Amino acid sequence: MFRSSERRLGAAGLFCGASAMVVALSMSSVPAAAEDCVEKTIDLGEGKSVTGGCEPLKIAFLTAATNNVYLQSGIKGAQDAAAEIGATLDVFDGNWTPATQYNQVQNIITGGNYNAILAEMNDGAQACKILTEDAPEANVLVAVANQPLCNKAELEGDAYWAPGTLNFVGGSQGREAFRDFFMMIAEQNPGPQKVIVATGPDLNANTINTDAALADVQAKYPDFKVVAKVRTNYTIPEGNEKTLPLLNANPDATILIGNYSDITRGAVQAVKQAGLEDTIKVYDSGGSEWAFQAVRDGDVFLTRTYTPYTEMYEGVKALGAAWKGETVPRYFALESALVTKDNIGENQPQY
Repeated sequence: MFRSSERRLGAAGLFCGASAMVVALSMSSVPAAAEDCVEKTIDLGEGKSVTGGCEPLKIAFLTAATNNVYLQSGIKGAQDAAAEIGATLDVFDGNWTPATQYNQVQNIITGGNYNAILAEMNDGAQACKILTEDAPEANVLVAVANQPLCNKAELEGDAYWAPGTLNFVGGSQGREAFRDFFMMIAEQNPGPQKVIVATGPDLNANTINTDAALADVQAKYPDFKVVAKVRTNYTIPEGNEKTLPLLNANPDATILIGNYSDITRGAVQAVKQAGLEDTIKVYDSGGSEWAFQAVRDGDVFLTRTYTPYTEMYEGVKALGAAWKGETVPRYFALESALVTKDNIGENQPQY
C-alpha cells in the first residue's frame, strides 16, 4: 500500500520516449489556477489560519506505521478520498517511531511540496508545536486522525481538537469509549475478577486511554482487579509472546482483554497454549476480520469495532472541504459496534 513520491518518480521515468507526448498532452489539459481565484482563509482557531483553495491540494499522510492491516485499511481510506476530491496524497511511514515522524514533518514543512497534512502521530505531545504552530506558519493545513495532539488523548469530545489544526477525526479509541467498554465488561462479570490486559506501545494514545479507562473502572468496581498488564508493538507474535508468561503466572485469571485485534489474536494462541480456553473469557477491542471469525468460533466472547478506513477517509475529505471554503466540524466522532454471536451478521469489519 505504501508508495513514496520517490517511487512514483522512478516509475514515471520508465515512460520517457513514446509516452512523453501522452504525458505532455495530459499535463496541458490540466487547468492552471484561475488568475482571478481568490484564496480562502481557513480558520484554525485562536487567531491562526492558512490560506488556500486555488492551488491543487497536495496531502502528506503521516501514518503511524504501515505494517498491519489496520493501518493499511487507513491508507486505503485516505487514498480513496484523495481520488474522490482530486488531491494528490503521499504516504509517510512513521514505523512506530516518534522521532521518524517528527523529522518527516520538518521535511514536509520546509520542503514546500505539500500544502496539507493528515496526521496520525505516534507521540501527539512531541508533535504538538510543530503541527499546531510551525505548520500553519508555513501555510500548511493539518487535519488530525486517531491519535490526538498536545496531551489531549485523555480528553473527550470537542476537546480532542488542537487549535492550529483543522479538526480531529476519531474518538472510538478515546478514554470515554474505552471506559464504556471496560464498564460493560465489569458489569457483565460481577464479583471478583482477575484481569489481564494487553495494549500497544507506551506513548500511543490508545494505550494512554486504556490505562486511564481501567483506572476509572477499578474505582467503581474494585473487584475488577487487573493482575497483569503488558505493552506490545501491536503484532500477533508479541501478543502471543508477552501474554503467555502472564497466563502461566496467573492461571486463575478470568478475563483477558486486548486493545487491538492482532494483540488479541496472539493472546488467544497463548490461552490455548496454556490450556485455559475453558476458564478465561477473552474480550477484543478492534473488530478485525479475524476477530469476527473468533467470535463465531467462540474464541473471543465479544469484539468492539474500530474504523480505520473511515477515520482516514473522513480526514482527507475534511481537508478537501476546507480547501473549497466549506466549514468543517472541529470534531468528527466515529462510532463503534459491540459484536457478539447474536448480532455479528449486522456488522462488518473494516480491516
